[in-house]
Amino acid sequence: MATFPSIRAPSRDLGETYRKPQIRKEFESGHTQSRPRATVGVIRWSLKWKALSEADYQTLLTFFAANVGGTFTWTHPISSTSYTVEFIGDDLNSQVLINGYRDVEINIQSVP
Repeated sequence: MATFPSIRAPSRDLGETYRKPQIRKEFESGHTQSRPRATVGVIRWSLKWKALSEADYQTLLTFFAANVGGTFTWTHPISSTSYTVEFIGDDLNSQVLINGYRDVEINIQSVP
């Protein structure tokens, strides 16, 4: 299994969401009933880099192109916990800045 590349850690505004879907049914009486849709939840992360060097961006782009649609190992930059994850969506977004830097954003989620 591939491992997320060793590039500069994402910026401090690392977005993290725990998601465990449920099925909800509303009755005519106004009552609702729900149950879990899945037995395991997933964690989603929004990874953002401010002023990532062009060299690190190219490393990330190469990794993204090779691993989109598959799973890989990623280590959380704060907790140091390793997760098996996949990319969410088909896009690696970047904004070109001056002097060989980019603002970059990708989204990943844990794989149960």
